[in-house]
Amino acid sequence: MVVEVAPELQTQRRAVGQRIREWRLRRELSQAEVARTAGITQASLSNYESGKRDMPLSSLLGVTGALNVGLGDVLDVPDVIVVRDSALGKAVCQLVQRPEFPRING
Repeated sequence: MVVEVAPELQTQRRAVGQRIREWRLRRELSQAEVARTAGITQASLSNYESGKRDMPLSSLLGVTGALNVGLGDVLDVPDVIVVRDSALGKAVCQLVQRPEFPRING
């Protein structure tokens, strides 16, 4: 079964793949090295870089970690912050839950 993908999504998928490839080459890493560190196959990374396949968030986080770049750099969104279940994440949650914490409307 072939699933049609909207042209704008194909363009976005290719652009993300291209940025991943650019960062990989800047870091002078092979696809095999990045894939191994990210916990995916080299074939999967190749498909993501070429825009042939959608990349699950877990794989995207693994690849950005392997490349030591921010998620925003790969997605071309400069203000992306990913807070995982970490000390920083817990601190941010505690701060946000405090009633005296000032809300910034942006």
